[in-house]
Amino acid sequence: MNGSIENFNGWFEEKFWAKEAFTNLEDMRAKSTHFVGQYNDLSAWKKRNKSLEQINPARILNNSLKIPLEKLPLTKGKIHFIRMVDNASKISVLNEAFKVGNEFISEYVWATICMKKQTLEVFYRAKDHDTAVLIKDFEYELSEEVKPLKGDTHKS
Repeated sequence: MNGSIENFNGWFEEKFWAKEAFTNLEDMRAKSTHFVGQYNDLSAWKKRNKSLEQINPARILNNSLKIPLEKLPLTKGKIHFIRMVDNASKISVLNEAFKVGNEFISEYVWATICMKKQTLEVFYRAKDHDTAVLIKDFEYELSEEVKPLKGDTHKS
């Protein structure tokens, strides 16, 4: 399943996330539901057209996929990203650019959004080091309320 998930993530990034502009989280959720429907239609079409045997049909996502706003609050967790620093010494996280420094151009960094602190922390681990070091720390203000994690959803 990992290959199917990574394939979908690639499609999602290239065909949806990088091309759309969102006004808020609800707008993103509505547009993503539409994208999932289009993806499923394409997957079903590939399965019906056997002449396309060289293309492996993608798995169809569950039609009951719904993103209920009231059941998915932002919580005091962390979201991690691995990004390559571009030639302008920036990384892109959720369609926002962050300048991390010329010395990191073409290097990979680890970016973490900390929902509780509302920060974006960028870490780098040099090839000859065992641990990553914090290289940049940005304010990352969220427009939605961040709720505490439920007791059954995190490690103690």
